[in-house]
Amino acid sequence: MTWQFLSEKDVQYFQFAHPEFTAFYSTKRGQDALVKKLDPVFLKQIHSDIIINIDQSSERTGDGLTGSARRYLGIKIADCLPVYLFSGSRIAILHCGWRGIIAGIARQARRILGDFHYLLGASIGPCCYEVKEDVSGRFEREYDKAIVTRDGKQHLDLKAAVIEDLGSTGLIGSLDLCTKCRTDLFYSNRGGDTGRNFAAIGHLAGEVKHDRQ
Repeated sequence: MTWQFLSEKDVQYFQFAHPEFTAFYSTKRGQDALVKKLDPVFLKQIHSDIIINIDQSSERTGDGLTGSARRYLGIKIADCLPVYLFSGSRIAILHCGWRGIIAGIARQARRILGDFHYLLGASIGPCCYEVKEDVSGRFEREYDKAIVTRDGKQHLDLKAAVIEDLGSTGLIGSLDLCTKCRTDLFYSNRGGDTGRNFAAIGHLAGEVKHDRQ
């Protein structure tokens, strides 16, 4: 079971079809049409550790969503890492930039979901994510494998940090593409784009049913 690249009429995207959920990662082509099709719940993202349960709250400011309703949950990303999680009837999605990871959003999700599996989308990779000492020092203190030193410069591996927080046992897949390397496919802030990709997770592989708030 892996990420698949799908191309429909004027729409291209990546999909991970699991028996218990379906995950999506958009490309530049046909993004608006895919958003319209899935109609996910979105957030006002603030690089925090806040995860909102849509079954219990109408708040929409934070960096993670969870719920059991049959509604797609979505986040917008450029170079940050989307993390998709599921545990029985509950699903979740996280927006993981360096600030959110340091704040503990992945560890927060682990506490909320308990026994879970998870999936990683595309993000900027350690090949391109050079960081300064103020950031690298914080990760070096808390993570064993998140900082990669190459040619005297320090690079951040977002996925390595999240895997340390969530553990490797529950990881079922990763879309191993760098958003900055692949600006033919993705928007990338460090690649000079102002647009945003989006990621979404839902229970339904076929027809989408919405539980309106």
